[in-house]
Formats: sequence, C-alpha cells, structure tokens
Amino acid sequence: MDPDRQLSCALSELQGTTIVRPSGVLDVRTYPVLRDLLLKCAADQPLAVVVDLAELELAHDHLTSVFVTVWLRVSQWSAVRLVVVPGPAHADLSWHGPMRRFLSVRPTVPAALAELGEPPPRRRTELWLPPSPLSVRAARRFVTDTCDNWTIGPLAGSAVTVAGELVENAAEHARSPARLRLELRLGRLTVAVADDDSRPVSLPPPGRKAPEPGSGLPLVAHLAHAAGWSPRQSGGKVVWAVLRAPGTPPGR
Repeated sequence: MDPDRQLSCALSELQGTTIVRPSGVLDVRTYPVLRDLLLKCAADQPLAVVVDLAELELAHDHLTSVFVTVWLRVSQWSAVRLVVVPGPAHADLSWHGPMRRFLSVRPTVPAALAELGEPPPRRRTELWLPPSPLSVRAARRFVTDTCDNWTIGPLAGSAVTVAGELVENAAEHARSPARLRLELRLGRLTVAVADDDSRPVSLPPPGRKAPEPGSGLPLVAHLAHAAGWSPRQSGGKVVWAVLRAPGTPPGR
C-alpha cells in the first residue's frame, strides 16, 4: 500500500510558525513520510514547527520517536523549534520522560504559539543573492562584515570560504537566486544557502583530509564541524555547514 494514501498532512502558517496537522495512521510505513515532511518544513526556517496530533492515529506508541529523530537532525544546524500538541487522544503517552529533553509539548496550538514569544538566544541574519558570479564576492563581504560585528574573528576565514563555495555552487548548478543565512548560537556558526533546485548534493563526511584548493563541497566538509543538506517544503533545497568556535565544548 502506498504510504501517502494512509497519511496526509494539512499545513498552515501563523505568526511565522508552520503548523502541521497530520491525519491517518502513523505506522512503520508512514513513519518516513511524516519524518521527511517535518524536515522539509524545518528547512524553510520558520520560527517553529508545531505538530497537532488531534487527527493522527498511532499504530504503536514508540513511533512518537519520529519527533525526536526530526529534532536531532534539525538541531545540528538550526534553532527552529519543534513543538508537539498531543491532543486528547495522545495526552496520556509518555511525553514527560527523556522525550522532554528534546521536545516542547503543549496542550493546544494556541499554548504552543504563546510559548514562542521569546526566541532562544541567537544571532541571525540573511542576504538574498542573484544567480551571478558577482554574488560570491558579495557573500564573502557579507560574511566578513557579520563576523566582525559579532566579534567572532576566529571563525571568519572558514566562514567566508564556506559561504563562497556554497553560493558559487548555487549560482553554477542551481542557477537560481540564493538565500545566504548566518546563525550564531552556543558558540557555533551555521552557514546555510537555500536555492530553488531540488536536486540532491553530495557532501563528504565533515573533517576529512584537506582537499585541493577550489574543490567546492569537499572543502566545505573539511572545514565544517557538521554539514548536510535538506529539501525544502516550499521547493528547492538548503545546504548548510556548522563551524565551531575554538574552545566550544564538543557537546554544545
């Protein structure tokens, strides 16, 4: 049976937040459908993703692990928050044990939105760029100026290189406008570039031996503490890399 016929999701936007209302059955076949949809929603970088489970049937309680899986992936590179609204049918599940380390659980959607009034401590800025070779120079200058303003000089060199490679990759291969986003939190700087091309990219594991100059994404992976990409629900994809400031504890 086609998983998409068993699970559907209604999406809406409110106060900068994406609200997802899945309906149908969450089982081992539809688990990846919901997981991938939530990852795509987070890749669009809303303030938060709120998941209302009022219309969802759980085949097994342990399948709520899908929300932890999504949080673990997103939290590698983004501060987008994931909030679950269990609804009456799932209010008695174990939402208060280890699950609460990763998720915000609220009784209603209005309560979830009210919680989002205070954003987590972070700095964030964006720059829209046309699909032009000149955009690489503009991106590098933007990153240099931002690192100076945020007093994170030790990260500036790697951040400039990563941003230049990602923007150049978007201009050459995606041939679409790009959105460069910088986000600083807990001593880590995320450099992310979104474009309109949904084709996947191939990123080597982070921290590998330094490649030859001008080697594009392998160089990004070499410089990054973590790197990856995700399709976006609105279309296209986002490619991201996380740089860790010297002295930042590995677990942060």
